[in-house]
Amino acid sequence: MSDTDALATLGRADAPMVEVLQALKRLDASTAEFRTLKVGIAANVTVDLLGTYLRRHAYAAGVRLQVAKGHYDDLVGDAQAHASAGVDLLVILPFFDNLQPGWEVQLDTLDADTRAAAQADYLNRLELALQAANAVPQVLLFAGHLMNPAVAAHSAQQQALDAFNAGLADVAARHPQVRVVETAGLLARFGARHAFDARFYFRGKAPYTAGFVDQLAQAAAAATRRFGTQFHKVLVLDCDNTLWGGIVGEDGLDGIQLDRYSFPGNIFWTVQQQFKALEAQGVLLCLNSKNNPADVDEVLTRHPHMGLRDAQLVAKKVNWTDKPSNLRALAAELNLGLDSFVFIDDSAFEIEAVREQLPQVRLFQVPKALQDYPALVRDEIAPLFTAGGVSAESRGKTQQYRALAEAAEARAGFANQADYLRSLGLAVTLKRDDAAQLPRIAELMAKSNQFNLTTERLQAGDLAALMARPDATVYSFSVSDRLAEHGLTGVLITVDEGDAAVVHSFLMSCRVIGRGIEFAIWRAVLADALARGKLRLTAAYRPTAKNAQVADFYDRLGLSLSSEAADGTRFYTAELATVQLADSAWVELRNG
Repeated sequence: MSDTDALATLGRADAPMVEVLQALKRLDASTAEFRTLKVGIAANVTVDLLGTYLRRHAYAAGVRLQVAKGHYDDLVGDAQAHASAGVDLLVILPFFDNLQPGWEVQLDTLDADTRAAAQADYLNRLELALQAANAVPQVLLFAGHLMNPAVAAHSAQQQALDAFNAGLADVAARHPQVRVVETAGLLARFGARHAFDARFYFRGKAPYTAGFVDQLAQAAAAATRRFGTQFHKVLVLDCDNTLWGGIVGEDGLDGIQLDRYSFPGNIFWTVQQQFKALEAQGVLLCLNSKNNPADVDEVLTRHPHMGLRDAQLVAKKVNWTDKPSNLRALAAELNLGLDSFVFIDDSAFEIEAVREQLPQVRLFQVPKALQDYPALVRDEIAPLFTAGGVSAESRGKTQQYRALAEAAEARAGFANQADYLRSLGLAVTLKRDDAAQLPRIAELMAKSNQFNLTTERLQAGDLAALMARPDATVYSFSVSDRLAEHGLTGVLITVDEGDAAVVHSFLMSCRVIGRGIEFAIWRAVLADALARGKLRLTAAYRPTAKNAQVADFYDRLGLSLSSEAADGTRFYTAELATVQLADSAWVELRNG
């Protein structure tokens, strides 16, 4: 079996366990380069297969996992051991029925105080475990579920579960590196009859079937954005038979199928509501359709059942150009990589054309069984954008990108770039070690590629640890101008080493590149370093496939190149007492 065959086997949903194990064995022995992560598991039941399935989905993402299984129901001890071992990810799985033996059955005969005390015991241990795992970059905490989900909503079991999950959420909210992963919906879709194995549960405290363990592993992969390898930002939609039924150029405005009260229009109306909800959470929506622009604009403007309007769309390519070319044009217009794009179309021909020319784009075809379309959006497409979490800063992205388009139009009215930039009223608000911004800082570090000098992918736990160190500073900065509030769009981290302030990371959103923001913030960074008694500033540029545009940034900033490694990494230095760094006088720096 070759590496390619092994990966193909792991990608087959129907692959027998024996073939999965053979494929994992092959890839474990492979000399191919995989990014390596350490994962620790802590559970109050036996979930030996979880490590196997986590490894399966990690290899599919190009990541090799080293999985450490915890001890049975030793939450605090496992957290301490895994943290000491330096795991990158801790997975905590509390099985509700095993908080005490036969917990769900006991609930019918226990008084409220006794129930609450037993569940509080686990929540107290969880708090201690998360304190012990404070340095772990990322923690996934699975929410509880019932073994018998068919009980009434007002039953003792459901009320106790709701209270338990509320407690989990409260504890998780106190730890920025923790993400709660829901399981009730996962169980409902998979089916309780297929998820549990009573024989192994009563004999060995192993409640789950292999199939449902695989579902849990898939949920973990989605919650970590395929173990840190993907960050989708743009959802591109065809129009005919994708946003509405029929062909608008032939059927006309009144002939397309979009009536929310009748089939099949209600299918398309429903998915438009789903797309609209994604846009509200920060997903950028675009159109890529072979159509007359006036016909599509008429539907967007005049159709009474149209859920999406121009206000929700950041860009449109409605023309007779081939769809791969349109996708390239959208990527250039938005200044985003094609690997952040998802494209939906009803035509197998169009899907294959994009697959052949742009394999980095994630593709989905509208199902032939149209009733399956909303489930496809809910279960497969939406999680690509939302499973890893959505920060408050990410919402409202459409208006921010529309402001970029307005800025491009306004630029044409000025004689030169400098005059135009001065007219914008640019302001940067700089904050230091602001824990309230941890989710957005972690999100920005996960997805910024083009303006990223070192491409370090720090999680919330890593960042919190740096903020707590006296020798490190995590700068975050927000940008505004007369056109829009652009929100938190940049991060700069320094760590003191001897007499030097070392730039650990410097990255910015592509939305604010080219305005001088990248130079304005260094006034404060240098002043802080001098105040701490530092004599030098050192920095490095580490090349990746996507950050070539900043290869000479430190040269333009005014640092001196001291050496260059064989892999292309460039090392820079500057004497703080004498260095004259580039600046952007038109940018107001507000020191928070």
